[in-house]
Amino acid sequence: MFWLDRLVEERIRTAQEQGAFRNLPGEGRPLPPDDEPLSETWAAHRLLKKHQLLPDWLQLRKEIYAERQLVRQAWEEYWRAAESGTPDDPAHAAVLRRLAWRYRELARAINRKIDQHNLRCPSMAHELVRFPEDMIEREWRRRGVSPP
Repeated sequence: MFWLDRLVEERIRTAQEQGAFRNLPGEGRPLPPDDEPLSETWAAHRLLKKHQLLPDWLQLRKEIYAERQLVRQAWEEYWRAAESGTPDDPAHAAVLRRLAWRYRELARAINRKIDQHNLRCPSMAHELVRFPEDMIEREWRRRGVSPP
């Protein structure tokens, strides 16, 4: 657990330098007595949680979970449009290209956050899976049809 202690102390030190602990309620007073004797690490975790301060990788995870719905919606919107139009219509093909581009851009943006998260999280067990940026092309190939 030595690496975890160092990580917590580093994050606390960084937060102090950035002023995250200024003007908190009870600043300068001792912590109230605790019924559960825990290590300093757990006391630090409890204090950070109490003041709603998350490690950066957990903050990224919250953002990723909020934004992944947008990627899924872009995927579903593309396939609703693909199934509703005629493949030979040039206007329909242009709409599909725009929707495919939108999905790819959203997937790239969230994948950048996922990569940052995976580099910062303390364990591989917490890593997140990236969205395939070429998923639309793969699905067309799977169906045996060339994309519009």
